[in-house]
Amino acid sequence: MKPGDEVITETYGQRGTLVEKKGNGEWVVQMGIMKMKLPESDLRLIKEEPQQQKRQRQIATVKSASSSHVATQLDLRGQRYEEALAEVDQYLDAALLAGYPQVTIVHGKGTGALRKGVGDLLKRHPQVLSYEYAPVNAGGNGATIVTFRG
Repeated sequence: MKPGDEVITETYGQRGTLVEKKGNGEWVVQMGIMKMKLPESDLRLIKEEPQQQKRQRQIATVKSASSSHVATQLDLRGQRYEEALAEVDQYLDAALLAGYPQVTIVHGKGTGALRKGVGDLLKRHPQVLSYEYAPVNAGGNGATIVTFRG
């Protein structure tokens, strides 16, 4: 063990970084904002995986997210306002992770409250490039087509 190594403390089950070795078989361990003096027997070295393996795992994670089963259309008709907007927010994140350049949100015509709420949410979303009502033959103002930033 050497200063800078990552360890797990057996007693606390916490991850920490070795700061310095004391002469009596103890180490000063930094755990978040706390520094503690602990016996070496209480410390277990964490084997860091090579950078290449970390990178491959991250790439694999991204690939699996992009192959998820997210539809290109979200139908909100019949839902309550708050539930619908929460679902839109989650759906936009999932669609972005799936790599879609564009999606359609069907909110229905009704009183227009849901349409306005969806529009307000889209205005504030940082990854939305533009949005517009669907063509008349695809739902007109009962559906909104969303285009994401590339």
